[in-house]
Amino acid sequence: MNKNLFSRTVTITIIFGILFFILNYFGQHDRNIPYLVGKSILAALVLGVLYFTLFAMMHTPELKFKFGTTIPIAMLICVIIGGILSALKIAIIAGLVLGVIAGYIWVYIDKRKQGGGPK
Repeated sequence: MNKNLFSRTVTITIIFGILFFILNYFGQHDRNIPYLVGKSILAALVLGVLYFTLFAMMHTPELKFKFGTTIPIAMLICVIIGGILSALKIAIIAGLVLGVIAGYIWVYIDKRKQGGGPK
């Protein structure tokens, strides 16, 4: 499964990086190519790491339900707070991180409830 996931991640990362570069290239008046290439590579790498990490975590329907619930709720709450404080970029990152942490806590609590915790 991880080999298939890795190949999908690489494909999506390359497509995203190219689209990100094209959109930024045509959207700017001052076209500094090395800056745009660096920015596009960085954005593509971040997307690739997030994509691989999130989909590697969700390999069962139970985990998909838990992370699919916690991540959007945390993102929504953080975006609302970030909108009030005028810090949307930080809010999106914080929402993703908090959603993943909340999902792991939910999984940990379920394991402890079912007797699967450390002895």
